[in-house]
Amino acid sequence: MPQEMTQREYWSGKVGDEWALHAERIDAMLAPITAAALDFAAFEFGERVRDIGCGAGATSLAIARRVGPTGRVVGVDLSSQMLDVARARARHAALTIDFLDADASSADFGRRFDGAFSRFGVMFFAAPVEAFAHIRASMREKGRLRFVCWRPMSENIWATAPLEAIAPMLRTPLATPDPDAPGPYSLADDAKLRRVLQGAGWSEIALSRWDGAVSVGGGGTLEESASFLLRIGPCARAIAEQELDAAEAKQRLMDRLAPHHGKNGVSLPAACWLVAANA
Repeated sequence: MPQEMTQREYWSGKVGDEWALHAERIDAMLAPITAAALDFAAFEFGERVRDIGCGAGATSLAIARRVGPTGRVVGVDLSSQMLDVARARARHAALTIDFLDADASSADFGRRFDGAFSRFGVMFFAAPVEAFAHIRASMREKGRLRFVCWRPMSENIWATAPLEAIAPMLRTPLATPDPDAPGPYSLADDAKLRRVLQGAGWSEIALSRWDGAVSVGGGGTLEESASFLLRIGPCARAIAEQELDAAEAKQRLMDRLAPHHGKNGVSLPAACWLVAANA
């Protein structure tokens, strides 16, 4: 994300358009992680749950089915485009979910929650300790925080392999991500993650590793997987920021990913933390 942009500007701009357009493919790609995170969260019938960075709503819908009609789900995101998709999905599924265009790190949600959940939505807080403290303040006594976030980028081959493919094209080397700046890997370090949550007042903090394969772009042909990477993720950002030739980048991606293509598409390793903490 360009440093001069705010998170709202970033996610409600072109990036939000792309993520909304490709919501189905993103959800298919993340499906094994989503399933593991929701099982880990173990929300129960009748609970009130806030879904932080809910995006296009797949996780909110899944939680709503778990908590049932006596429960309540509030999905929160900064992208109006993705929230439009989320609301349409909820209507189609006949599920009652509140989707709010708001900043979960500061918005007032009134009533208290039994649980807070996030699938890759909590790594983008500008002030993470303050943000997690604000989330904790909205929880009932012994309320549960459960989320999934990325471990270091070097362990996520789905992200590094495409960047390796286009490396010869780069006009300048990619900057090393600032571990203290908002971004996908800002909570990748387990010690930092624990410090942030402890500093925010959470207790009984527990981290579990999730390692598995994801199908890039949710599966499909080699060309479809390469096209997806031109639009979504770190490779897409590098191509856009350095104005690289898309056709050449696509061919390089196909060449690099061909050995990993099978019946389920391009399958590459991913590495996450499943995080639990209690108020």
